[in-house]
Amino acid sequence: MDNFLHALLKETELNRDLKIKPLQLGSDGLWLVYYESIVNYQETVDFIWNSRTTPPPTESFSDLCSRLAGKELTSDDMNKLHQNQVVLLDPNGERAFSFLGKLNNLSRAIASPENEFLPFAPAVTFMESLTTNIGLLRNAFNSKELKIEGFTFTGAATKEASLIYNAKRVDKELLDQVRSCLQKASDRDLQNGQDLIKVLGCNRMNLFPPFYKTEIPAQAIYSILKGRVLLMIDGEPVAYVLPLLFSDFIALEWDTQFPILIMLGLRSLRILSLLIALLTPGLYVALVSVNPEALRTELALSVASSRTGIPLPTFLEMLFLLIVSEITIESTQRLSKVIGATVTLTSGIVLGTAIVEAKLVSSLVIIVLSISATANFAFPNYINSLSIRLMRVGMIVPAGMFGVFGLFGSFIAICFYVCAIERFGVPFMSFLDTRRIGQT
Repeated sequence: MDNFLHALLKETELNRDLKIKPLQLGSDGLWLVYYESIVNYQETVDFIWNSRTTPPPTESFSDLCSRLAGKELTSDDMNKLHQNQVVLLDPNGERAFSFLGKLNNLSRAIASPENEFLPFAPAVTFMESLTTNIGLLRNAFNSKELKIEGFTFTGAATKEASLIYNAKRVDKELLDQVRSCLQKASDRDLQNGQDLIKVLGCNRMNLFPPFYKTEIPAQAIYSILKGRVLLMIDGEPVAYVLPLLFSDFIALEWDTQFPILIMLGLRSLRILSLLIALLTPGLYVALVSVNPEALRTELALSVASSRTGIPLPTFLEMLFLLIVSEITIESTQRLSKVIGATVTLTSGIVLGTAIVEAKLVSSLVIIVLSISATANFAFPNYINSLSIRLMRVGMIVPAGMFGVFGLFGSFIAICFYVCAIERFGVPFMSFLDTRRIGQT
């Protein structure tokens, strides 16, 4: 018979938080094995003593194990031992029994959203604990139609996940395909967004991911009421909404708080912002460098006078400023709010003024780029804007080579690309299709 005590003593050399402590049971001395970073030792011991129904001198190891909810282990089971479990060994270390211990409180308090903001919405956000996140959804959406399926991924590290949907309104084909992908990938890693894309059977090279993230329970509930499904992963303070649709770039649950005309106006404004963010830099390059004859005479003269003494061609001028603006945006995303505001002020005002005064770029390019960058942040979700920012840079190249024809040719190519995207049987541009997700 294997000696579990000797095997676990070797494990303590590689895991500093793995502890083996004696536990006196009558005349016998048992061993308690646990991860002190996960398990609360004192509460676990109290739980063991409270489970006894006979006096300690007359109770054996087998009697105690029979009163604990767990199972007796074999040598193979020891390799699969979860970190939130406690192992009870007999005095000789030849028998082992595992059960769920009392865990330390490692969760933070529920906070307000930091990356998304909905005026007059409940000031709660998802957190890292999967159980807490499910509780937030159940509190906000009290319905027997809310179904939650559990999945376990056993890759480099065990990861728990839950598939959440409304049984009455969910798109059945969507649910079956997502569930099938999760079941087939149970032995894979699930540590980041790229892992999730592979688990869902999608190509990581696609410009648009198959999901979008939200940290607000109200927005997640709005999505499942529209027939979509949520995937929540333990340790991540977000809900993954499947699949990503074009409407996620322009529509918010918060919009429905207004009369329908105001709601339509807000969403039309976001569509206009999308076009401005995509087309404005490329249109400026096309009209100034390739097709100046398309401009009115007065406007052409004004543009020409603003470019007096500028050594760079319009294409390189716009590309240079776009790269600088993207560096600024990314640098401020990783900094604290105080330092980020300082960096934005320095790069936006001081650096912009210095570049114009040094005659490296024209002031008109600064104006065009500022309009495009501002429009880019009119979308509901920061993650959604990343694809638009990348396409904006890509459209400058054909605009600089072929002018207006190159610009609108690339725009038509993008339209064909997004219309061809389909995830889990649902078109990305589903609002243009007669087939609707769910029943609403």
